[in-house]
Amino acid sequence: MGFFDTIRRGWTLSKLSFSVVKADPELLLYTFLSAMMVFVTIAAAAYPGYEAEIKEGSHWAMTDPVINPETGEEERQTTSSYMAWIFLTYMIGSIIVVFWNSAIIASAHERLTGGDPTIMTGIKVAFSRIHIIILWGIIAGTVGLLLRIARDAANKNSKGPIKIAAMVVLWLVEIAWWIYTFFIIPMIVPEKKGIREGLRDSRSLFGKTWGENVTSGLGIGFISLVGIVFSLAVAGLIFFTISPMVGIIVAVALIGIIVLWTNTAEVVVVAALYEFSKTGKMPDMNGNGAKFEEALPWKPKSGWANESAETKAWREGTG
Repeated sequence: MGFFDTIRRGWTLSKLSFSVVKADPELLLYTFLSAMMVFVTIAAAAYPGYEAEIKEGSHWAMTDPVINPETGEEERQTTSSYMAWIFLTYMIGSIIVVFWNSAIIASAHERLTGGDPTIMTGIKVAFSRIHIIILWGIIAGTVGLLLRIARDAANKNSKGPIKIAAMVVLWLVEIAWWIYTFFIIPMIVPEKKGIREGLRDSRSLFGKTWGENVTSGLGIGFISLVGIVFSLAVAGLIFFTISPMVGIIVAVALIGIIVLWTNTAEVVVVAALYEFSKTGKMPDMNGNGAKFEEALPWKPKSGWANESAETKAWREGTG
């Protein structure tokens, strides 16, 4: 498998992911609902702090004002109760993202293995694994929050070479976490594995497709960029020939659709890469080359007990 073959496969997977979204537009609804629900959790997290700032007197989210002797200004600190509330809403937001991503991948998996998913397909599959989804959402949310806190601390409390070293270490940790978790949703949803098994096998499969992973991501970004440029050109034409207001509305609508489509395609491509990493064959809209349902270890919860010798050779890199 040469370098240019890897690029070609990555580009094919990019186009395939957009095609899957076109064939199953309900996936756009999944992404939209995910975004709206996450927005609600962000608003819920931020509102107590906003209310404390505009309200006179004491508030459960902030301590009473004290005078800073150095600046002479009043300062208030976040209470432990409000920190707990922020953590809770952050975890809920993480679970929401995992749930809807699971629904998207479940529906895409159905399409890429020859099925014809409906609007409820992904939702039903995600609910069937809700206990694992909640657990993974909490784990992913906690790790993400800790990495964010560490990054903010490195930016604020370190300078020069120490800051650079800290940021490099954090970057390496984030890359490692991305590698370990890239295929975690296909592992815990279609394959019905636990978190520990899913992380182990996710890392194993990632090594088979890292080149296609990178190039498919670049391909999706390129398609998105072309769409945005085209949208701005159309909106600009309307802006100068018909009405500025109509042009702005068209630009916002078109770019919003492209962003929604792109974000959905970025999740779908995980399902496509998963199909490819399991078999070494390029999936398509008809399920050809990716029919490996009989290889999934539905009964045993670990290992690859039911896979064929050919699939095992591909996975282990001996074929």
